[in-house]
Amino acid sequence: MKKTVITAVTLLAAGSVAGAAELTPSMEPELTEESQLDGLPEQANAPDWVPAWERAGRPSVTLQEGPAQRVQMDPRVLEQMDEGLEAGIAEGFFPGAVALVAKEGTIVKHDAYGEALRYDAESALLPEAERIAAETDTIYDLASLTKTFTSTAAVQLIEAGELALDDHVADYIPEVEEAFTIRQLLTHTSGLPAWIPLAFLEDEQARWDAIYDTAPEEEPGEAYIYSDLNMILLGQVIEAVSGDTLDTYMEEAIFEPLGMEDTMFNPPAALQERIAATEPQPALDRGLVWGSVHDENAYSLGGAVGHAGLFSTTSDLAVFLQTLLNGGVYDGERILEADTVREMLTDQTGGDLEQGFGFNVNRDWFMGEFAPTAAGHTGFTGTSFVIDPKTNTIAILLTNRVHPTRDGGSINPWRLGLMNAVSDSINAHPANRRGGE
Repeated sequence: MKKTVITAVTLLAAGSVAGAAELTPSMEPELTEESQLDGLPEQANAPDWVPAWERAGRPSVTLQEGPAQRVQMDPRVLEQMDEGLEAGIAEGFFPGAVALVAKEGTIVKHDAYGEALRYDAESALLPEAERIAAETDTIYDLASLTKTFTSTAAVQLIEAGELALDDHVADYIPEVEEAFTIRQLLTHTSGLPAWIPLAFLEDEQARWDAIYDTAPEEEPGEAYIYSDLNMILLGQVIEAVSGDTLDTYMEEAIFEPLGMEDTMFNPPAALQERIAATEPQPALDRGLVWGSVHDENAYSLGGAVGHAGLFSTTSDLAVFLQTLLNGGVYDGERILEADTVREMLTDQTGGDLEQGFGFNVNRDWFMGEFAPTAAGHTGFTGTSFVIDPKTNTIAILLTNRVHPTRDGGSINPWRLGLMNAVSDSINAHPANRRGGE
């Protein structure tokens, strides 16, 4: 008997709960595109940047602040990002931001702009004395950047032999009847829809049942559909295999080994004033969401879920990303093998939208000139990062663009502007103008 396909429309129509129709996906429109595939390739081809990445991947590289000239960047060009980010704040696209740029382990730019808290629970401007400035150690809701950590956790278990790419999800979650695999969750090729609304369902069990009962919109392996459901299910697989909750597993396997003390799910109330505020959510009677996960589905599932829920700082994120550029090791602590990292950052789909294991690959709309050799991700709350193995470069932009509303418009021009400033700074250095590597 064919399973009923549960969609957002179905749930909203059946929900009849006051406020349900107000819920819109906490997903960026440009990431919900669908790309048809001719079936997944049997083996991913190593990208052109592999030799450069192997040269750059020095296990001894740890992050430290230093002058841009040390790593052949022009600091005057790099400073151009200040004007752009300040303009974004002045034009109301986001109230505050923190940017970090590092090359070859040297942090050449790390600055905060604007405010982490600007509006009250009614979206009215706070008096200046009650606002909180953004600082370089401000903690942001990472939104979908969480997916890259969930993917890393799953790949750790695959590397350890406790999980396999072509295992069926139903082997670990019996309630799932559809025949899609761990590989397809990691590459967003399960065919599952982008999103379903969960927050207005009766209780947490009803929400999980709705996830389990959602059928693919496309045949698994035949289409790329960026979907929160893939990573929600992957988080559950990690819990089933490891025997730990997702937050405990990540804490012990990723955050603690790398010294990421400001990275966590469900931050304690004591940290609220260090956390960037997001938007009021009256439909869920949450008031101003500040220090709690913004994503409604993640909130309704307890806050520690595979698709969203992580909070972090630019400094902690930079350590995680430098670990990947180092080939899975940082300051003597290894979380992945180099070959595993290389595979994770390699296109696995062969489609128009290139996708690694949890990481977007070659997306020029936010990676700029780095796109052909870069990996990264964006988040609905206004977050993004790009890593480029060829130049050993990290660029992070964290904003709270959903403060006080998610309807303020796309910040993609500022994501791209940051990357353009970074690439222009590299290209403008005399050594690179002379054709040096």
